[in-house]
Amino acid sequence: MTHYDLLIQNGRVIDAQTRFDDIADIAISKGKIERIDSEINRNLAKSTINAIGQWVIPGMIDTHVHVANATNFGKVKGIGLQMVAAAGATTVIDLGGSMEEMAEGINTRGSGVNVGGLGYLKPGETVPEGRLSSDTILEIVATALEAGSLGIKLWGGYYPFTPEETARFIATANDLGGYVAYHVGTTKSGSRLDGLRELPELLGNRGRVHIAHVNAYCRGSILPVNDEIHEALNIISELRDQVVSEVHLARPNFTLGKCDENGKVLADVVGNCLKLKNYTPTDEGIRAALYDNYASTVETTSNGLVLVTGERGIKLFDAAKTDITMSFPVNNATAAFQLTASKNADNEFIIDAIASDAGALPRNINIEQAMRMVKFGGLEPIEMVAKLSYNPARMVGLTSKGRLSVGHDADITIIDPVKGSASHGIVAGELIMSEGNVLGKSGTILTTARGERKINSYELDYEVIDTTQALMYSGRN
Repeated sequence: MTHYDLLIQNGRVIDAQTRFDDIADIAISKGKIERIDSEINRNLAKSTINAIGQWVIPGMIDTHVHVANATNFGKVKGIGLQMVAAAGATTVIDLGGSMEEMAEGINTRGSGVNVGGLGYLKPGETVPEGRLSSDTILEIVATALEAGSLGIKLWGGYYPFTPEETARFIATANDLGGYVAYHVGTTKSGSRLDGLRELPELLGNRGRVHIAHVNAYCRGSILPVNDEIHEALNIISELRDQVVSEVHLARPNFTLGKCDENGKVLADVVGNCLKLKNYTPTDEGIRAALYDNYASTVETTSNGLVLVTGERGIKLFDAAKTDITMSFPVNNATAAFQLTASKNADNEFIIDAIASDAGALPRNINIEQAMRMVKFGGLEPIEMVAKLSYNPARMVGLTSKGRLSVGHDADITIIDPVKGSASHGIVAGELIMSEGNVLGKSGTILTTARGERKINSYELDYEVIDTTQALMYSGRN
């Protein structure tokens, strides 16, 4: 007579919360972890996975993806959901997407992952153009929450607001208990170190925010890279009780190549990338960078997105009339490594998590890069698990995830340490990925009580979470 739905046997079980690291079996029933023991009779389970020689960790949580296609990262709905599942993620947070687009993607090509989203703030699309009053900002944030989003995302590198408006958006989201993430930059600063320098003034003593991809602000645009790393770590350390943060470990960035009618690039990010290599921040500068293989455009294939450069890249750029996703190899490896590994005097990581800023983008390599850091000695295995699973769960307030303990959600990622990549993904006890093949369907939307009514109308599985339990609100102690 069977007792468990799934039994994972013989794996090296690593849990950052309990600091458990040993060979063990994990038994799962009704989507929850029911038992962890040195040996569990396989005859008690309906199905088994033999994880001998592999690492079993809490399901990887990526706190920064783009899967809702709000910025046209790919034309195939839901393709990002397939890509994150193939990479070993079990829960992802879309930092700036339409909930309607997300629901459509789950229906079209859902992969079984849990997914929450933040409302994106784009003048002329999701917010009015021109200066915004306090009442208007309140209405915008409330509308995002009622649409089912967990909160809002400020894209300062693309759609900057004044410092006053930026501070008001953060404060309003805080007052309403919504999650708020920030790609730094205002009308007075850029998506660089100067944007980070603005944070203390924007937050004051009360503001709480998630700082996106800190490494993106340490590319040597203002100071030598090492000096920018040092200053960034100091800023975030000083704001430790008010911020959470993440770093991605990929060399290529992703951005938007759109130019105005005069050929001037619109995004501060693209301008910075071009200027780093002495290209003009114009459509002609982009074409030259593509020709020289410095810039790439993104092309959609049946299996995902790929990078294209040279003449093919120029052809795609022109066919899209400049309105196309682009990539530049500008993320500094030294910055990514140091920001990920740096600790404070209390031996706590200064940057909380490893994320990808990917999803539909071809750089879902959190596990691969983190495993390289482990092999190099930059992270201990249990520290890697903290960066990939436990800390991200705390950041978002996912109290039942990010841990391998009895009673918690059976969201699990299994890693092949030889290949350095995920071999299996499990959500609520169901296998959604095996050896890179996505088996999962549909998905579960994470929302708040305020957004439950709207999400319920999509007729998809959903889970209501309490964002006031997010680390930026609940506190580190």
